[in-house]
Amino acid sequence: MPSAYLKRLQEQYDELRSGIEEIQTRATEEDRDLTEDELRTVQENVERGKALYEQIETQTELEARSAKVTALAASLPKEPEETKVTEEVRTSSTAAVDRDPGHYRSVEEGGKHSFFADQVKARVYGDEDAKRRLSEHARAAVSGSNTGILPPRWLVNEYQALARQGRVAAARVRNLPLGNDPRPLTLPKQTAGTADLFAQDTEGANNTSGGNGQWGQQSFTSSYDTLTPVTYAEYFDVSRQLLDASDPAVDRLIAMDLHAAWDLKMEKLVCAAILANGTQVTDPLTWPTAGESGAAAIDAVIDAQVAVSEDFRGPADTAIMAYSRFGAFRKLRDENGRPLMPVSRYNPQNANGALGNVLMGDIEGVDALGTAGVPDTGTEKFAVFRSDAVLFAESTTLDFTYDQIVGPSSVRIGIWGYAGVLVRNPGSVQVITIDDGS
Repeated sequence: MPSAYLKRLQEQYDELRSGIEEIQTRATEEDRDLTEDELRTVQENVERGKALYEQIETQTELEARSAKVTALAASLPKEPEETKVTEEVRTSSTAAVDRDPGHYRSVEEGGKHSFFADQVKARVYGDEDAKRRLSEHARAAVSGSNTGILPPRWLVNEYQALARQGRVAAARVRNLPLGNDPRPLTLPKQTAGTADLFAQDTEGANNTSGGNGQWGQQSFTSSYDTLTPVTYAEYFDVSRQLLDASDPAVDRLIAMDLHAAWDLKMEKLVCAAILANGTQVTDPLTWPTAGESGAAAIDAVIDAQVAVSEDFRGPADTAIMAYSRFGAFRKLRDENGRPLMPVSRYNPQNANGALGNVLMGDIEGVDALGTAGVPDTGTEKFAVFRSDAVLFAESTTLDFTYDQIVGPSSVRIGIWGYAGVLVRNPGSVQVITIDDGS
Protein backbone atom coordinates (compact mmCIF):
# COMPACT_ATOMS: atom_id res chain seq x y z
CA MET A 1 0.00 0.00 0.00
CA PRO A 2 1.57 3.32 -1.07
CA SER A 3 2.35 5.93 1.54
CA ALA A 4 0.38 9.16 1.93
CA TYR A 5 3.29 11.12 0.46
CA LEU A 6 3.38 8.95 -2.69
CA LYS A 7 -0.40 9.25 -3.03
CA ARG A 8 -0.13 13.05 -2.90
CA LEU A 9 2.54 13.06 -5.63
CA GLN A 10 0.35 10.86 -7.82
CA GLU A 11 -2.66 13.17 -7.32
CA GLN A 12 -0.58 16.22 -8.32
CA TYR A 13 0.65 14.40 -11.43
CA ASP A 14 -2.91 13.38 -12.37
CA GLU A 15 -4.09 17.00 -12.02
CA LEU A 16 -1.36 18.20 -14.41
CA ARG A 17 -2.15 15.45 -16.91
CA SER A 18 -5.90 16.23 -16.76
CA GLY A 19 -5.24 19.94 -17.34
CA ILE A 20 -3.13 19.24 -20.43
CA GLU A 21 -5.77 16.84 -21.86
CA GLU A 22 -8.55 19.39 -21.26
CA ILE A 23 -6.71 22.11 -23.23
CA GLN A 24 -5.92 19.73 -26.08
CA THR A 25 -9.52 18.42 -26.21
CA ARG A 26 -10.96 21.94 -26.38
CA ALA A 27 -8.67 22.91 -29.27
CA THR A 28 -9.58 19.71 -31.14
CA GLU A 29 -13.32 20.30 -30.76
CA GLU A 30 -12.94 23.87 -32.09
CA ASP A 31 -10.76 22.61 -34.97
CA ARG A 32 -7.86 25.00 -34.31
CA ASP A 33 -4.28 25.15 -33.08
CA LEU A 34 -3.32 25.96 -29.51
CA THR A 35 -3.13 29.65 -28.72
CA GLU A 36 0.08 31.11 -27.33
CA ASP A 37 -1.30 31.13 -23.77
CA GLU A 38 -2.53 27.54 -24.08
CA LEU A 39 0.80 26.41 -25.54
CA ARG A 40 2.73 28.11 -22.70
CA THR A 41 0.45 26.50 -20.08
CA VAL A 42 0.93 23.05 -21.63
CA GLN A 43 4.73 23.43 -21.70
CA GLU A 44 4.83 24.57 -18.07
CA ASN A 45 2.66 21.64 -16.96
CA VAL A 46 4.88 19.22 -18.93
CA GLU A 47 8.00 20.50 -17.10
CA ARG A 48 6.28 20.24 -13.73
CA GLY A 49 5.13 16.74 -14.65
CA LYS A 50 8.73 15.69 -15.40
CA ALA A 51 9.87 16.79 -11.94
CA LEU A 52 6.94 14.99 -10.31
CA TYR A 53 7.66 11.87 -12.33
CA GLU A 54 11.24 11.70 -11.00
CA GLN A 55 10.01 12.06 -7.43
CA ILE A 56 7.32 9.42 -7.93
CA GLU A 57 9.85 7.02 -9.48
CA THR A 58 12.31 7.41 -6.59
CA GLN A 59 9.63 7.10 -3.90
CA THR A 60 8.07 4.06 -5.58
CA GLU A 61 11.46 2.31 -5.78
CA LEU A 62 12.14 3.06 -2.11
CA GLU A 63 8.81 1.70 -0.94
CA ALA A 64 9.14 -1.39 -3.11
CA ARG A 65 12.58 -2.13 -1.66
CA SER A 66 11.31 -1.63 1.90
CA ALA A 67 8.46 -4.02 1.27
CA LYS A 68 10.88 -6.67 0.00
CA VAL A 69 13.10 -6.29 3.06
CA THR A 70 10.09 -6.66 5.35
CA ALA A 71 8.98 -9.77 3.48
CA LEU A 72 12.45 -11.34 3.65
CA ALA A 73 12.71 -10.67 7.38
CA ALA A 74 9.30 -12.26 7.93
CA SER A 75 10.38 -15.35 6.00
CA LEU A 76 13.33 -16.09 8.32
CA PRO A 77 12.84 -18.97 10.80
CA LYS A 78 12.04 -17.96 14.34
CA GLU A 79 14.75 -18.49 16.99
CA PRO A 80 13.71 -21.25 19.41
CA GLU A 81 12.91 -19.98 22.84
CA GLU A 82 15.51 -22.19 24.51
CA THR A 83 18.37 -20.71 22.40
CA LYS A 84 17.70 -17.09 23.22
CA VAL A 85 20.51 -15.47 25.17
CA THR A 86 19.59 -13.11 27.94
CA GLU A 87 22.01 -10.50 29.18
CA GLU A 88 23.16 -11.05 32.75
CA VAL A 89 22.66 -7.93 34.80
CA ARG A 90 24.43 -7.57 38.13
CA THR A 91 22.08 -6.04 40.63
CA SER A 92 22.64 -4.98 44.18
CA SER A 93 20.30 -4.55 47.09
CA THR A 94 22.19 -1.37 47.94
CA ALA A 95 20.14 1.63 46.83
CA ALA A 96 21.51 4.94 45.68
CA VAL A 97 20.46 6.51 48.95
CA ASP A 98 22.70 4.01 50.75
CA ARG A 99 25.68 5.00 48.61
CA ASP A 100 25.12 8.71 49.24
CA PRO A 101 22.56 9.65 51.90
CA GLY A 102 23.02 13.28 50.85
CA HIS A 103 24.19 14.80 54.12
CA TYR A 104 27.35 16.32 52.66
CA ARG A 105 26.28 17.33 49.18
CA SER A 106 26.87 20.86 47.95
CA VAL A 107 24.44 23.65 48.81
CA GLU A 108 23.22 23.66 45.20
CA GLU A 109 22.32 19.98 45.54
CA GLY A 110 20.49 20.51 48.81
CA GLY A 111 23.24 19.71 51.31
CA LYS A 112 22.93 21.32 54.75
CA HIS A 113 25.86 19.92 56.74
CA SER A 114 29.66 20.07 56.69
CA PHE A 115 31.67 16.86 56.71
CA PHE A 116 34.51 18.48 58.67
CA ALA A 117 32.15 20.20 61.10
CA ASP A 118 30.45 16.89 61.88
CA GLN A 119 33.86 15.29 62.51
CA VAL A 120 34.55 17.93 65.15
CA LYS A 121 31.05 17.78 66.64
CA ALA A 122 31.10 13.99 66.88
CA ARG A 123 34.63 13.56 68.24
CA VAL A 124 35.02 16.65 70.42
CA TYR A 125 31.50 17.40 71.57
CA GLY A 126 29.89 13.97 71.24
CA ASP A 127 27.03 15.28 69.10
CA GLU A 128 24.72 12.31 68.49
CA ASP A 129 23.18 13.77 65.31
CA ALA A 130 26.65 14.33 63.85
CA LYS A 131 27.61 10.75 64.74
CA ARG A 132 24.46 9.46 63.06
CA ARG A 133 25.12 11.43 59.87
CA LEU A 134 28.73 10.25 59.73
CA SER A 135 27.62 6.67 60.36
CA GLU A 136 25.00 6.81 57.62
CA HIS A 137 27.52 8.33 55.26
CA ALA A 138 30.11 5.66 56.05
CA ARG A 139 27.66 2.77 56.18
CA ALA A 140 29.59 -0.28 55.05
CA ALA A 141 30.11 -3.81 56.25
CA VAL A 142 33.87 -4.09 56.62
CA SER A 143 35.62 -7.46 56.44
CA GLY A 144 38.80 -8.21 58.35
CA SER A 145 40.94 -5.20 59.24
CA ASN A 146 40.05 -3.18 56.12
CA THR A 147 38.42 0.21 56.42
CA GLY A 148 36.12 1.86 53.94
CA ILE A 149 37.14 4.74 51.71
CA LEU A 150 34.07 6.93 51.93
CA PRO A 151 34.83 10.60 51.26
CA PRO A 152 32.02 12.94 50.19
CA ARG A 153 31.73 13.25 46.42
CA TRP A 154 33.18 16.72 46.36
CA LEU A 155 36.15 15.57 48.47
CA VAL A 156 37.26 12.80 46.11
CA ASN A 157 39.79 15.06 44.39
CA GLU A 158 41.36 15.77 47.80
CA TYR A 159 41.91 12.08 48.51
CA GLN A 160 45.57 11.52 49.38
CA ALA A 161 46.87 8.33 47.82
CA LEU A 162 49.93 6.45 49.01
CA ALA A 163 52.99 8.40 47.87
CA ARG A 164 55.03 6.60 45.22
CA GLN A 165 57.64 7.94 42.86
CA GLY A 166 56.80 7.73 39.18
CA ARG A 167 59.16 7.00 36.33
CA VAL A 168 62.48 8.85 36.14
CA ALA A 169 65.12 6.56 34.62
CA ALA A 170 62.43 4.56 32.80
CA ALA A 171 61.29 7.73 31.07
CA ARG A 172 64.84 8.68 29.99
CA VAL A 173 65.94 5.48 28.24
CA ARG A 174 64.68 4.23 24.87
CA ASN A 175 61.08 3.03 25.15
CA LEU A 176 59.70 0.31 22.88
CA PRO A 177 55.94 -0.45 23.04
CA LEU A 178 55.18 -4.19 22.93
CA GLY A 179 51.44 -3.89 22.40
CA ASN A 180 50.09 -7.23 23.68
CA ASP A 181 52.93 -9.37 22.28
CA PRO A 182 55.09 -11.11 24.93
CA ARG A 183 57.44 -12.87 22.49
CA PRO A 184 61.21 -12.28 22.90
CA LEU A 185 62.79 -9.66 20.64
CA THR A 186 65.84 -10.65 18.61
CA LEU A 187 67.96 -7.59 17.83
CA PRO A 188 70.89 -8.12 15.40
CA LYS A 189 74.23 -6.37 15.88
CA GLN A 190 77.71 -6.22 14.35
CA THR A 191 80.53 -7.68 16.46
CA ALA A 192 83.60 -7.24 14.21
CA GLY A 193 84.38 -5.25 11.09
CA THR A 194 86.87 -4.37 8.42
CA ALA A 195 90.58 -4.29 9.36
CA ASP A 196 92.71 -1.17 8.97
CA LEU A 197 92.99 0.31 5.48
CA PHE A 198 96.36 0.59 3.72
CA ALA A 199 97.74 3.09 1.23
CA GLN A 200 97.87 2.13 -2.43
CA ASP A 201 101.35 0.94 -3.52
CA THR A 202 101.26 2.11 -7.10
CA GLU A 203 98.90 4.58 -8.70
CA GLY A 204 96.63 2.87 -11.21
CA ALA A 205 97.49 -0.63 -9.97
CA ASN A 206 95.82 -2.88 -7.41
CA ASN A 207 97.77 -3.72 -4.28
CA THR A 208 99.25 -7.17 -4.09
CA SER A 209 97.96 -9.46 -1.39
CA GLY A 210 100.01 -9.99 1.71
CA GLY A 211 102.81 -7.90 3.10
CA ASN A 212 102.57 -4.20 3.81
CA GLY A 213 100.62 -3.53 0.63
CA GLN A 214 97.69 -5.88 1.28
CA TRP A 215 94.06 -4.90 1.11
CA GLY A 216 92.19 -4.43 4.36
CA GLN A 217 90.90 -7.85 5.33
CA GLN A 218 87.13 -8.14 5.45
CA SER A 219 86.12 -9.67 8.79
CA PHE A 220 82.52 -8.48 9.21
CA THR A 221 80.74 -10.67 11.75
CA SER A 222 77.39 -10.31 13.44
CA SER A 223 75.42 -11.62 16.39
CA TYR A 224 72.24 -10.58 18.17
CA ASP A 225 70.85 -9.48 21.50
CA THR A 226 67.66 -10.96 22.95
CA LEU A 227 65.18 -9.01 25.05
CA THR A 228 62.80 -11.36 26.83
CA PRO A 229 59.68 -9.73 28.33
CA VAL A 230 58.58 -10.97 31.74
CA THR A 231 55.05 -10.98 33.14
CA TYR A 232 54.30 -8.65 36.05
CA ALA A 233 50.99 -8.51 37.89
CA GLU A 234 49.44 -7.40 41.16
CA TYR A 235 45.94 -7.43 42.59
CA PHE A 236 43.80 -6.52 45.59
CA ASP A 237 41.02 -8.59 47.11
CA VAL A 238 38.47 -5.90 47.97
CA SER A 239 35.39 -6.34 50.12
CA ARG A 240 32.26 -6.38 47.99
CA GLN A 241 30.52 -4.41 50.73
CA LEU A 242 33.18 -1.72 50.37
CA LEU A 243 32.53 -1.38 46.64
CA ASP A 244 28.75 -1.48 47.04
CA ALA A 245 28.51 0.99 49.91
CA SER A 246 31.37 3.36 49.07
CA ASP A 247 31.45 6.35 46.83
CA PRO A 248 31.76 4.98 43.26
CA ALA A 249 35.14 6.73 42.96
CA VAL A 250 36.71 4.03 45.16
CA ASP A 251 37.05 1.87 42.02
CA ARG A 252 39.13 4.60 40.40
CA LEU A 253 41.22 5.11 43.53
CA ILE A 254 42.13 1.40 43.60
CA ALA A 255 43.04 1.45 39.89
CA MET A 256 45.18 4.55 40.41
CA ASP A 257 47.12 2.80 43.17
CA LEU A 258 47.70 -0.26 40.98
CA HIS A 259 49.07 1.89 38.15
CA ALA A 260 51.28 3.82 40.58
CA ALA A 261 52.69 0.50 41.83
CA TRP A 262 53.24 -0.59 38.22
CA ASP A 263 55.18 2.61 37.43
CA LEU A 264 57.42 2.17 40.48
CA LYS A 265 58.09 -1.47 39.52
CA MET A 266 59.07 -0.41 35.99
CA GLU A 267 61.43 2.22 37.43
CA LYS A 268 63.13 -0.36 39.67
CA LEU A 269 63.33 -2.82 36.78
CA VAL A 270 65.16 -0.34 34.54
CA CYS A 271 67.54 0.81 37.28
CA ALA A 272 68.38 -2.77 38.32
CA ALA A 273 69.21 -3.72 34.73
CA ILE A 274 71.45 -0.67 34.31
CA LEU A 275 73.38 -1.32 37.53
CA ALA A 276 73.73 -5.06 36.89
CA ASN A 277 74.56 -5.11 33.17
CA GLY A 278 76.56 -1.94 32.63
CA THR A 279 80.36 -1.85 32.62
CA GLN A 280 81.51 -2.01 36.22
CA VAL A 281 84.25 0.54 36.95
CA THR A 282 87.11 -1.40 38.57
CA ASP A 283 88.17 1.10 41.22
CA PRO A 284 85.42 2.00 43.70
CA LEU A 285 84.87 5.65 44.49
CA THR A 286 86.05 6.51 47.97
CA TRP A 287 83.52 9.05 49.11
CA PRO A 288 85.07 12.16 50.67
CA THR A 289 84.56 12.57 54.38
CA ALA A 290 83.48 15.76 56.06
CA GLY A 291 85.97 18.55 55.42
CA GLU A 292 87.59 16.84 52.41
CA SER A 293 87.36 18.23 48.90
CA GLY A 294 84.69 16.65 46.73
CA ALA A 295 86.82 16.86 43.58
CA ALA A 296 87.47 13.10 43.55
CA ALA A 297 83.74 12.35 43.27
CA ILE A 298 83.33 14.81 40.39
CA ASP A 299 86.44 13.39 38.72
CA ALA A 300 84.94 9.88 38.90
CA VAL A 301 81.90 11.13 36.98
CA ILE A 302 84.14 12.80 34.40
CA ASP A 303 86.15 9.56 33.97
CA ALA A 304 82.88 7.70 33.42
CA GLN A 305 81.81 10.27 30.81
CA VAL A 306 85.09 9.75 28.96
CA ALA A 307 84.66 5.96 29.06
CA VAL A 308 81.16 6.31 27.58
CA SER A 309 82.50 8.52 24.78
CA GLU A 310 85.20 5.94 24.03
CA ASP A 311 82.42 3.46 23.21
CA PHE A 312 81.90 5.67 20.11
CA ARG A 313 78.11 5.73 20.38
CA GLY A 314 77.80 9.26 21.68
CA PRO A 315 78.46 11.11 24.93
CA ALA A 316 76.91 10.32 28.30
CA ASP A 317 73.79 12.34 29.03
CA THR A 318 72.36 10.86 32.26
CA ALA A 319 73.45 9.86 35.75
CA ILE A 320 71.09 8.01 38.10
CA MET A 321 71.60 7.56 41.83
CA ALA A 322 69.74 7.05 45.07
CA TYR A 323 68.16 10.11 46.66
CA SER A 324 70.67 10.06 49.50
CA ARG A 325 73.60 9.99 47.07
CA PHE A 326 72.03 12.82 45.10
CA GLY A 327 71.97 14.85 48.30
CA ALA A 328 75.58 13.90 49.02
CA PHE A 329 76.62 15.19 45.58
CA ARG A 330 74.72 18.41 46.23
CA LYS A 331 76.73 18.92 49.42
CA LEU A 332 80.14 18.61 47.74
CA ARG A 333 82.13 21.84 47.96
CA ASP A 334 85.45 23.10 46.64
CA GLU A 335 88.08 24.68 48.83
CA ASN A 336 86.24 27.99 48.70
CA GLY A 337 82.93 26.47 49.75
CA ARG A 338 81.29 26.66 46.35
CA PRO A 339 79.00 23.75 45.33
CA LEU A 340 80.48 21.31 42.82
CA MET A 341 77.07 20.13 41.57
CA PRO A 342 74.89 23.19 41.01
CA VAL A 343 71.21 22.77 40.30
CA SER A 344 71.01 24.08 36.77
CA ARG A 345 68.04 21.93 35.74
CA TYR A 346 64.62 22.74 37.15
CA ASN A 347 61.20 21.12 36.95
CA PRO A 348 58.64 22.62 34.56
CA GLN A 349 56.70 25.51 36.08
CA ASN A 350 53.39 27.25 35.62
CA ALA A 351 51.73 30.18 37.42
CA ASN A 352 51.31 28.06 40.55
CA GLY A 353 54.98 27.03 40.74
CA ALA A 354 57.09 23.98 39.93
CA LEU A 355 55.47 20.77 38.67
CA GLY A 356 56.61 17.33 39.77
CA ASN A 357 59.14 16.31 42.41
CA VAL A 358 62.01 14.99 40.28
CA LEU A 359 65.38 15.90 41.79
CA MET A 360 67.67 16.97 38.96
CA GLY A 361 71.15 18.45 39.06
CA ASP A 362 74.10 18.84 36.72
CA ILE A 363 77.47 17.12 36.97
CA GLU A 364 79.80 18.44 34.29
CA GLY A 365 77.04 18.60 31.69
CA VAL A 366 75.33 15.31 32.63
CA ASP A 367 71.76 15.34 34.00
CA ALA A 368 71.96 13.86 37.51
CA LEU A 369 68.68 12.29 38.67
CA GLY A 370 67.68 11.04 42.07
CA THR A 371 65.39 8.02 41.94
CA ALA A 372 63.83 5.46 44.26
CA GLY A 373 64.77 2.82 41.68
CA VAL A 374 68.39 2.86 42.89
CA PRO A 375 68.73 1.33 46.38
CA ASP A 376 70.82 3.13 48.99
CA THR A 377 71.38 0.05 51.14
CA GLY A 378 74.01 -2.65 50.85
CA THR A 379 76.70 -2.07 48.22
CA GLU A 380 75.63 1.26 46.81
CA LYS A 381 76.18 2.10 43.15
CA PHE A 382 75.31 4.82 40.67
CA ALA A 383 75.54 4.90 36.89
CA VAL A 384 76.66 7.38 34.23
CA PHE A 385 75.37 6.40 30.80
CA ARG A 386 74.01 7.31 27.41
CA SER A 387 70.24 6.93 27.52
CA ASP A 388 70.02 5.37 24.03
CA ALA A 389 72.20 2.48 25.20
CA VAL A 390 69.33 1.06 27.28
CA LEU A 391 66.16 -0.36 25.72
CA PHE A 392 62.98 -0.61 27.83
CA ALA A 393 60.15 -2.64 26.28
CA GLU A 394 56.68 -2.54 27.83
CA SER A 395 53.26 -3.88 26.89
CA THR A 396 49.93 -2.21 27.37
CA THR A 397 48.61 -2.99 30.83
CA LEU A 398 45.47 -5.01 31.42
CA ASP A 399 43.17 -3.87 34.23
CA PHE A 400 41.07 -6.84 35.33
CA THR A 401 38.33 -7.65 37.82
CA TYR A 402 37.17 -11.09 38.98
CA ASP A 403 34.19 -11.90 41.17
CA GLN A 404 34.00 -14.70 43.74
CA ILE A 405 37.68 -15.69 43.65
CA VAL A 406 37.66 -16.36 47.39
CA GLY A 407 33.90 -16.36 47.79
CA PRO A 408 31.05 -13.92 47.27
CA SER A 409 32.39 -11.45 49.85
CA SER A 410 35.39 -10.32 47.78
CA VAL A 411 36.17 -8.85 44.38
CA ARG A 412 39.67 -9.14 42.94
CA ILE A 413 40.94 -6.02 41.16
CA GLY A 414 44.33 -6.21 39.47
CA ILE A 415 46.78 -5.18 36.78
CA TRP A 416 48.77 -7.31 34.33
CA GLY A 417 51.44 -6.64 31.72
CA TYR A 418 54.79 -7.58 30.17
CA ALA A 419 58.08 -5.69 30.41
CA GLY A 420 61.78 -6.22 29.79
CA VAL A 421 65.01 -4.21 29.82
CA LEU A 422 68.13 -4.70 27.71
CA VAL A 423 71.42 -2.86 28.21
CA ARG A 424 72.34 -3.13 24.58
CA ASN A 425 75.64 -1.23 24.75
CA PRO A 426 77.33 -2.04 28.10
CA GLY A 427 80.32 0.15 27.17
CA SER A 428 78.02 3.18 27.10
CA VAL A 429 76.86 2.45 30.67
CA GLN A 430 79.48 3.00 33.38
CA VAL A 431 78.58 1.77 36.87
CA ILE A 432 80.51 3.14 39.85
CA THR A 433 80.56 1.50 43.28
CA ILE A 434 80.61 3.74 46.35
CA ASP A 435 83.10 3.08 49.14
CA ASP A 436 81.87 5.32 51.95
CA GLY A 437 84.24 3.83 54.53
CA SER A 438 81.54 1.93 56.40
